[in-house]
Amino acid sequence: MDGGDTSKRALRSAVRDARAAIGPAARATASQRAAQRALDLPEVARARAVLAFAALPEEIDPSPLVAALRALGARIALPRVCGPGMLSLHWVAPDEPLERSGRGIDEPPAGCEWASPDDLDLVIVPGVAFDDACARLGFGGGFYDALLPTLPPSASAVAIAFDEQVVEQVPCDDHDARVDVVVTPTRTLRRSDAAPR
Repeated sequence: MDGGDTSKRALRSAVRDARAAIGPAARATASQRAAQRALDLPEVARARAVLAFAALPEEIDPSPLVAALRALGARIALPRVCGPGMLSLHWVAPDEPLERSGRGIDEPPAGCEWASPDDLDLVIVPGVAFDDACARLGFGGGFYDALLPTLPPSASAVAIAFDEQVVEQVPCDDHDARVDVVVTPTRTLRRSDAAPR
């Protein structure tokens, strides 16, 4: 986990404060704009097996993007925390009732059908901060640092974020997983070695 690193803690705190200052109307507008920009990516528009996430109140809301992907025929999975640094993935129906975890995150019920990372062609990745090189700073639990390296080579990891979450440089350790693309309401940042799949 990277939660003990002082520079990461300071950046995490500053960006979370900036993100929390975004009002509800601006948050909704930003979520819609980021969704539309993400759908312009070929790897997003053609995805048929997608891992998404349920947003915390301060996060950009992926639900407009998820709804658009469902309308295009994609099957959607959500993660569930199943241990320290570990996620289980579960397919969810559009009307699936979610459960609030002890971390305050909405998760699929444990009985939902399991999904494998091998099944996925797209992961919509949450995060606290990102930079132009698509480095990612998460919440410090290491969940996506563990998950992303298990994806098949054909799968893409695309983060959606507010513009306020893009910083000059994210401090990275060897175990920190980068994403392929970061999409904000106004920008699309692609890692130099991540061609569209």
